[in-house]
Amino acid sequence: MKTKGKAWQLVLTVLLIAAFVYTAFFGVAVKYGDVTKTYIKGAKDIRFGVDIKGGVNVTFVPSDGYDATDDQLEAAQLVIENRLVALNVTDYELYVDNNSDSLILEFPWQSGETEFDPEAAIEEIGTTAYLTFREGSSADGELVLDGSMVESAAAQYGPVNGSSSEYYVALKFTDEGAKAFGDATTRLYQTGGTISIWLDDENVSTASVNAAITDGSAIITSSASSPFTQEDVVKMARQINSGSLPFALTVDSYSTISPSLGENSLSAMVLAGVIAFALIMVLMTALYRLPGFLACIALAGQVAATLAFVSGYFPVFESFTLTLPGIAGIILAIGMGVDANVITAERIKEELRSGKSLDGALKSGFARGLTPIIDGNVTIVIVAIVLMGAFGPSDGFFAKALHFVFFAFGPSTAGTIYAFGYTLLTGVLLNFVFGIFATRIMIRGAASIKALRDPRLYGADAPGKTPAEKKQVNFVGLRKRFLTFSACLMAAIVLCAVVLGVHLDTEFTGGAMITLSYENSFEMSVVQKAASEALGSNGLTLQTGENVATGEQTLKISMPGTETVTTDEVQTLLDSLNESCPDNSFAQLSLSNVSAAMGTKFLQKSLVAVVFALVLILAYIAYRFKKIGGLTGGMMAVLALLNDLMVVFGTFVLLRAPLDGNFIAAMLTILGYSINDTVVVYDRIRENRGLLGKKAGFQELVNHSINQSARRTIITTVTTVMALAVMCIVSKLYGLDSIFTFAFPLMMGMLSGVYTSLCVSTSAWVAWSERKNAKKN
Repeated sequence: MKTKGKAWQLVLTVLLIAAFVYTAFFGVAVKYGDVTKTYIKGAKDIRFGVDIKGGVNVTFVPSDGYDATDDQLEAAQLVIENRLVALNVTDYELYVDNNSDSLILEFPWQSGETEFDPEAAIEEIGTTAYLTFREGSSADGELVLDGSMVESAAAQYGPVNGSSSEYYVALKFTDEGAKAFGDATTRLYQTGGTISIWLDDENVSTASVNAAITDGSAIITSSASSPFTQEDVVKMARQINSGSLPFALTVDSYSTISPSLGENSLSAMVLAGVIAFALIMVLMTALYRLPGFLACIALAGQVAATLAFVSGYFPVFESFTLTLPGIAGIILAIGMGVDANVITAERIKEELRSGKSLDGALKSGFARGLTPIIDGNVTIVIVAIVLMGAFGPSDGFFAKALHFVFFAFGPSTAGTIYAFGYTLLTGVLLNFVFGIFATRIMIRGAASIKALRDPRLYGADAPGKTPAEKKQVNFVGLRKRFLTFSACLMAAIVLCAVVLGVHLDTEFTGGAMITLSYENSFEMSVVQKAASEALGSNGLTLQTGENVATGEQTLKISMPGTETVTTDEVQTLLDSLNESCPDNSFAQLSLSNVSAAMGTKFLQKSLVAVVFALVLILAYIAYRFKKIGGLTGGMMAVLALLNDLMVVFGTFVLLRAPLDGNFIAAMLTILGYSINDTVVVYDRIRENRGLLGKKAGFQELVNHSINQSARRTIITTVTTVMALAVMCIVSKLYGLDSIFTFAFPLMMGMLSGVYTSLCVSTSAWVAWSERKNAKKN
């Protein structure tokens, strides 16, 4: 790799990153009177999740008194989920109440939206979207095919039939649809007939059949008097891809809901992010001097770029919904960004202390640091792609690519996990741009400036100073203690789960949702206690809001469980609340007994996704490290991952926090983070095997490699844990317990990850190799 740089490269890269950071955070907009024209979207234009900014609660019921079956309600739930995720609304809760034939949906406000428009919500989410192709030009013409025979729909722009360019929808049929369309066009072409396309009861296109179309494709164009806009074709393609609802929907009720994490959650998390970044900058600069400082500039660019991908950056792109799991993905990507720079800076420092010149150290450090960075990032990319394929929209690229794995579960989505996978994948890919490319350009540029060529700025010791000899820790010699401790820890976690019990949220168990109206204000802790005693449950979730139609203040009480709540129990609840809080005049608005949004099938799919990700990681490690027994190393890495996942689970149990979508996201975060640490250690083992050959025994080789990798692994973990610790402290100061119960298990899982990467996976690998060799002998 080229190591000679120019000073202008440093200056230009810093200026470009600074400009990008400013625009990504603050955007670019011009105001003309009361009209604001946005050219670049900033952080304020991000659509934040219900947990951060609140949103709306809508109850849909079948129109015209239609009596929907349970299967039809489940089908409607699936279609709405696909439409929400296709709109980048990845933070939602959608429940089915089979008793009242209703669908209860919670989703966040759009960016800048302050009032809920139920008609607009129905138009996008509740449209039936039944697509049909019919002979002739009337709605009662003979049916050729319907939307179930359409494999995909895509919004396109370009010339149609030799005419000027226009917006249209390109369709690709299934084999059954292609045959039906081919037969119909072959017959109608001979008689000069027409085919009309209908979406629900609206005619969107009618065309004469000028040729037999047998290639399994067609287009939907507009009329000359009413041409399609880009928004029209994007919306139509989205509705076709998500499928048609089995019945029309009507809004039964709607209300606003407050943020589940509290009104100050966003400002608290921004404060935590600023403090954490400042601490990371101080630590990196103190440890790695100039490369550490430049790495932080690149890291700021990476964070800004991730936010730009979430916001859409340019107005033509819709904002992704940023939720707590999404922020976890950003945190993990930041940890990966720090990791890439730590590996590079450590390598440069090693080369300088071995006596190489500055240019030689940079060249060697960049070259030797690249391989472990790539290996570590690839494992994260595997996790992110599996998550997006398993839980993204069914017409998405990754869902189609991984259909052969998840076909048994049918089309299903989980928005929060999909959002986590998106921010994780985006952050890791951006890490290659900023953590590797931009950082190295800046370091090479700095090294070309005479005033910045002092090797001490890059980690070298002062002239005449002899570096202290590092004492080698005998990690391998302590392997029995490490493995025994891990086994005892796993047993203790299982015991705690049995004794304390595992609390599941409404998302997993279903349960009751009781909405009450009230007057004045109240103390949440008092109401929580009274409601828990009246309903006999300690797992209640309370959320305030406002009824849009009447202006009444509302309190929604979610009670997880498989037992239904009766009207008598609701009356007992009201009596208890009004006795405890006589000034609030609590009254019932609605009662819904809902099924689980994340049921058995979701848990099974989550398990398959994790297992499949582990299989891919195992295959990648086996291939990349085949010269040193990669398959065995991969199995030991997976064993260590189970240790980390159990630690996260045990922390949730000890905190008595209910298991929900955030728990799944926390587990997946640790899955990606910990395997990266392990892969970097393995990479050092492989490198040392190439340098030392067979003259070093496996135990000696592993021990030497762990000691070389330990500093990098610990520093990377310290920076990420530092960010999470700040989040924990700020959340406690602001009273945001939900953030604490998410960040603290993550922090414990990352501490477990550094322990298992250095002590467990390698210890198990050595123990396995000893046993294998003993059998041979």
